[in-house]
Order: sequence, then C-alpha cells, then structure tokens
Amino acid sequence: MIKNYEQFIAHLKRTGRMKLLPQVLRELRVEEARAKGIVSKTETAVENPSLISGWRKIENGMLTDTTGKSALIDIYKKIIA
Repeated sequence: MIKNYEQFIAHLKRTGRMKLLPQVLRELRVEEARAKGIVSKTETAVENPSLISGWRKIENGMLTDTTGKSALIDIYKKIIA
C-alpha cells in the first residue's frame, strides 16, 4: 500500500497536479464512509464556504445538491461545450 501511495504522489508531482491531493483524500473518506455504512451527511454553505450558497446532502449513496457552486459549474460546462 505504501509503495502505491508513493507512486501516486510521484505521479501527481510529475504531472503538476498536486492540488488534486485534497480532493482525492476527500473522495477516499467518502468511499470509506460508504463501506462502513455511514451514508448520510448534510453540508450547508455556512459550514463549507466553498459551496457558495445552498446545501447538499448525501444519503444512501445519493447526492442532492442545491448549492450555488453546482449551478456555476453547470453553467461553465455549458459554455465550454
């Protein structure tokens, strides 16, 4: 496991993508929670300012996202498509 971790970090450094590491960690924690059966989580923009506005909830593996961030990402994807 450590060898794979070291290879992954080396790859991120080599490709200039070390900024992805926090997102990867967050996703690994979500997967770990799903595996343990902890599947319900609610976040608001007050708790997580990166959401900009609104809330999002993960329940039984389903994401309900009403945040301003998701709306902005959708607009961005439509513009660049």
